[in-house]
Amino acid sequence: MRDYSEIRDGPSFKNEIINVMFFFPYVFWNKNCEMPEDTKLYGTSKKSYELLREFFFEVEGALQKKYKGRQLNYIISPKFAALDRDKIATIQKLSESKVLTSKMVSERNLDEILNRITPKRGIFIKCRYGAEGKGITLLQKDKWVTNYKVEGNRLTNYGVYDRWEFSEITSRRDLLEQLLEQEVIVEEEIIVPELFADKKFDCRAYVIKGRVPHFFVRVNEQSKVVTNYAQGGKVFHHPETGLSSKFKIKIEEEAVKSAEAFEFKFLGVDIMFDRSEGAKVIEIQTFTDFPDINHFNLAKYMVSDKSGLFC
Repeated sequence: MRDYSEIRDGPSFKNEIINVMFFFPYVFWNKNCEMPEDTKLYGTSKKSYELLREFFFEVEGALQKKYKGRQLNYIISPKFAALDRDKIATIQKLSESKVLTSKMVSERNLDEILNRITPKRGIFIKCRYGAEGKGITLLQKDKWVTNYKVEGNRLTNYGVYDRWEFSEITSRRDLLEQLLEQEVIVEEEIIVPELFADKKFDCRAYVIKGRVPHFFVRVNEQSKVVTNYAQGGKVFHHPETGLSSKFKIKIEEEAVKSAEAFEFKFLGVDIMFDRSEGAKVIEIQTFTDFPDINHFNLAKYMVSDKSGLFC
């Protein structure tokens, strides 16, 4: 394993084929992208996204120069390595491959957006270029909440390593108008089936070389908005999820199609089930976390002959 800054002085290989696996460049991201200078609001800067995308193109060029004449076997394609940070582009590309996704709302007029809210289904406004459950606003019939930090009459950011707690902003049209001026994605809320005592849940599937060797389910109270562990979510690993084979088949189908759409040999795919519309891919995770090895040793599986990942 090497730091990105060490590519020029990296090891020489005699192999004709060199396997390359990227990891998320936190040092670069935190320094150049996390808190954008142009928009000031986390996850809303196209410039920050383009910096990340250019970073991987530069890494690809450095690797090609270093290992000229060798075949580079990318586990994560450089041309798509940053794309999961652009939620709109991700959904568009998934849709082109017939992957079922969350339903985007094109309107940016606040009154038109509010008119789409029903007693059962709300509206999400998410920062377009964010991740880790940051920059999320949920509008329901009688309650609006956001996990941006609210300072007086404006939205700001929590720190890089802070918890992004949700605050109620019901009727604060001024804050929503501010948000809609930024690069955001507006989506219909997904209403999950009552499988976990009416709690919110989603699934994280790991795709390796066209297979899903493992997935888990995250469950949280409806009031928590997101299922992240940091917000109190509980994790149930397959086969202890209690999901029927019908759900398992749909998770595998949509996760594999998602990986194929991005030419990825390794990918994390987040899926939710809507009561009336079935499985929906809500996000892909190019640089996904690894599950607890007591439940599934993903790293061991990846390097095994069974995965075929580094063959």
